[in-house]
Amino acid sequence: MDWGLEQDVMSAKVSAPDDLARAVHLKAEFGNRKAAQITPLMVDNFRIKMKKVVSERTGKPFSGSSINKMVSLARRIYYLAMDAGMVKSNPFARRGTFKEEPKGHYIPDQAFWKIYKHLPDYLKPVILVAYLTGMRRGEILELKWDRVNLSEGYVDLTPDDTKTDEPRRIYFGSINELKDVFINADLKKKAGQELVFTKDDGSPVPKWYIRDLLIDACKSAKVGPYRLHDLRHTFNTNMTKAGVDQVVVMKLTGHKTNAMFLRYSHIDQEQSERAMKKLNGFLLQKNGDEKKAVSK
Repeated sequence: MDWGLEQDVMSAKVSAPDDLARAVHLKAEFGNRKAAQITPLMVDNFRIKMKKVVSERTGKPFSGSSINKMVSLARRIYYLAMDAGMVKSNPFARRGTFKEEPKGHYIPDQAFWKIYKHLPDYLKPVILVAYLTGMRRGEILELKWDRVNLSEGYVDLTPDDTKTDEPRRIYFGSINELKDVFINADLKKKAGQELVFTKDDGSPVPKWYIRDLLIDACKSAKVGPYRLHDLRHTFNTNMTKAGVDQVVVMKLTGHKTNAMFLRYSHIDQEQSERAMKKLNGFLLQKNGDEKKAVSK
């Protein structure tokens, strides 16, 4: 496991810090065995066992999604080891996965701005970018100035910057609030500063504090609670409500599959009522046509 995490292809991933945390549980379970001794049955038993283990971060048993990511990490490292001739088979390959229920939430506009008002000033640009672009946490916090084109108004994410290892261009010039975020960040930029978003002293925005700061802001605003990742769900849904084609939204958010896209789209009351009104209009028209046909 340590060998795999040290490989450039793994350490360069945006999710590398998360992989380190997931590896702790894998090493605790399998660390006293040789790689070739681990069997598919052991992997399945590990999956079941982890459903009862309480996460130190959340204080709740690990979700199926978290366990799936642990197994996925081990599977990828085993494949690297096979490529290197270290092992001949992969016990983590083709193992069952827990069904991942959508757990994201759509944040209504009014609730978002209430939360925004109670955030620390250095965190407000980060949250606003997440709300208006759907970018992932790592993509925002690790965004560097060499990826930003202020004059033409876009951000270029390279394969090294994205979770899916695919490049993505995000335009921000059409939304004044978003454009102002980057202009203000540029004005506050310190000499030699690489990261776009930092604390006032130029240090990185603390990744793990954001969750607690958002919870506090939600409590103060008396809404939610919501997570940073809910802003990605919200962007997806707002784009759909605005009538943007699904293919375009998927390109903007970096979703590879339709199934994943649908997990991030939510139907609110406004959309539901509009859909039902359309159905009612269709049925009224259809029934009217049929009545005319019968009367003839």
